[in-house]
Amino acid sequence: MTVSTVAVTLLWIAVLAQVPSQWRAPTRLAVWGTMLLLAAIGTLDLTAVGARLDAASGLPNVADLAQHVLAIIAATLARFSAVAIIGSPTQRARWRVVRNWAVAVGSAAALIVLFAVSPARTQPTDIARYADFPMQYASHPEVLAYWAIFAAYLGTTFVIIARLAWRYGRTAGRSSLGRGLQLLGAGMVAGLAYLGYASSVVAARAVGVQGPFIRTAPGVIQALFGALIVLVAAGGVLPATQHWPLVRQAGFYRSLRRLYPLWHGLCQAVPGIALDPVPVWADRLDPRDLQMRLYRRVIEIRDGYMALCPVDVPGIEDTVRAAAGRHRLPAADEATVTAATRLELARRAELRGEVRTLTGIRHADKEFTAGTDLDSEVRLLRVVAAHWATIRLAAETIERGCRLPGVPGKAGLPGEAEVA
Repeated sequence: MTVSTVAVTLLWIAVLAQVPSQWRAPTRLAVWGTMLLLAAIGTLDLTAVGARLDAASGLPNVADLAQHVLAIIAATLARFSAVAIIGSPTQRARWRVVRNWAVAVGSAAALIVLFAVSPARTQPTDIARYADFPMQYASHPEVLAYWAIFAAYLGTTFVIIARLAWRYGRTAGRSSLGRGLQLLGAGMVAGLAYLGYASSVVAARAVGVQGPFIRTAPGVIQALFGALIVLVAAGGVLPATQHWPLVRQAGFYRSLRRLYPLWHGLCQAVPGIALDPVPVWADRLDPRDLQMRLYRRVIEIRDGYMALCPVDVPGIEDTVRAAAGRHRLPAADEATVTAATRLELARRAELRGEVRTLTGIRHADKEFTAGTDLDSEVRLLRVVAAHWATIRLAAETIERGCRLPGVPGKAGLPGEAEVA
């Protein structure tokens, strides 16, 4: 079984697994429809399937035509989904949606007409040398026009989707939606690479160029096309996986493990927050009540933070940035990590038995906003856990009164740094 067959099989499994959940909203239905079309395109791209369709229809290369038409429809659905979820009100305007679909239908119709008058309708393609018929018959004006329409439509759509996906994927951060959007953006980049490389092959064939560049084209094009399908499918499936029972339970367990050091450190400073303290080995081996245990852990961490008096130090933001070093903090995480550093200083002071007062901070949760539900709370606290090395280094630097590169010297807080 080839890699392509495995990828298409997994894609069909993902599509069929989501059928019952797709009839609730037009946007989710559009996402599912995009994945369904990608699965169909991947299936038609398999040599055995495409050859059988050509033989059954009596038209050589009709499988290529079907892939291209379905690709235009899939790209339009993907654009509709992306705009509906993260686009601006202007982009979601009804007239723009109608216009986009009119252009898509017109482009697909043009491909069908140009294919009907091209030699590809009656002459088979040498699949050992060319990935698609436009590469073999590029010297014919109608085939060159066919590819120009196809590449221009898909290229424009890929750029629009990629810009939206990258922009809002970074904003959504480490959530499944954010990672899904980033994968979708990566898929669009792979799609643009596919179109660019294939267009260069078509242009070379149109002017009669031969050589290794043409001979190696099918493998490169198939790899880029496969990357496009896999990345877009993964980006579409990933946000939905958070609702799958096994995946959700695995996520609860992973979050419990990631938050344990944070919780344990706060329990040392504020022992009263733990309703049922457990050693690390017991926490790791216990598979029961994962959601309830995570819910309690989040509450206890919040109780611990609320019991502390966060310490403010002039220029603490600069110290945190310097502590991050080459691993620059994302803008969305910087305020959270800085607030967590203030609270870490307070935790260390509590362990030493020192009493500190608020300095320039009115509430413990300033710039450390609580989430609206368990998932958003866990995401915020996992940001703290992910940047724990930076938080610890910044706190130790402030306590020692040391200077990091690019940070002015500051008066240190009394006491030695805690060994975590």
